Amino acid sequence: MRIGLVTADFAPNVGGVASHVVELGRALATLGHTVHVITLPLGEAAGREAWQGMMVHRLRITKARPFYTFLLRRQLHKLVQSEKLALLHVHGLRPLEASRRQSCPVIFTNHTSGYLARIEKGPRAQKAMRARMAHVAHVLAPSQELVEASRAVGYPGPVDFLSNGVDTGRFLPGDSRLRREWGMGNDEQVALLLARRLVEKNGVTVYAEAVGALRGLPVRLVFAGDGPERAAVERRLQANGMLEKARFLGNVDNRQMPDIYGAVDISVLPSRREATSITGLESMASGLPLVGTRVGGIPYLIEEGKTGLMVPPDDPEALGAALRSLVTDAETRRAMGQAARQRAVARFDWRRIAESTLDIYRRYAR
Repeated sequence: MRIGLVTADFAPNVGGVASHVVELGRALATLGHTVHVITLPLGEAAGREAWQGMMVHRLRITKARPFYTFLLRRQLHKLVQSEKLALLHVHGLRPLEASRRQSCPVIFTNHTSGYLARIEKGPRAQKAMRARMAHVAHVLAPSQELVEASRAVGYPGPVDFLSNGVDTGRFLPGDSRLRREWGMGNDEQVALLLARRLVEKNGVTVYAEAVGALRGLPVRLVFAGDGPERAAVERRLQANGMLEKARFLGNVDNRQMPDIYGAVDISVLPSRREATSITGLESMASGLPLVGTRVGGIPYLIEEGKTGLMVPPDDPEALGAALRSLVTDAETRRAMGQAARQRAVARFDWRRIAESTLDIYRRYAR
């Protein structure tokens, strides 16, 4: 099958949508399909290149509306014809409108909390979103919350939950040289990882407050990601005496993440909103227990008490207590990490997700 994946966010960018499209495209190509990724330029660089089994088209178009929509729609039309694409699979809201009036079916994965924020503005916004989705043959969503929200605007077509996935051959349990480089050779040191953008929806300031419950324990706090909330996070850590325990890595290329997971002991998802967290999946495949909030797709990942612990969102006391219980119990950490790895392999490997996606494609491909 000749498949077009359309996204405004792609490698080398980091983030959930970019990672999803990279891994889905790679898995589809491995299964023998021809994959064309249609995306924005990398800086000033536009053009076409073969990359990891896919053909990547970086289109030279402005990001300014309405020119973005018009130009992308026109170039999509040309690519559908020239590459004989059986369908387009659109990822994210920005390219969705541009996928209208194409000569092939359109599948839409509704990834992000940006959709939720828009429809919460009221009936007029919901009506506009319904119109934007009207041409879509099938909607996929990586959390039950997004499934329900897609139906709530009155979209008349089928909507199905389909999880994000993880490359369980690349993300593996194991020790990392980084642990020694960071001065954590001592097994008594327990490293907690927050691998997400430092933005409000990810609950990062709640986490910074919660770790005050770990004061006096042999812990390190590793932050992989950056964003506008970093200063607020640092202030909270300073206020509760934990700033000296923190290591901020900034934005990290996903190629470095296996080493980072191998250097830590617990992965934390303190989100206010979340789909099926790719960070959570990578952590599970790497043999880490999760501590997460009961929002979006996180409860789908965590088996309470078996692969991790869950707490309410925006509750620093509950989060701090859950973190403390794992920091002080090495045996439970190890058992949960092993169970998390087994669950990731059995349910979330990208090959399985790609095969489920193909089942949807086959209903519509021309």
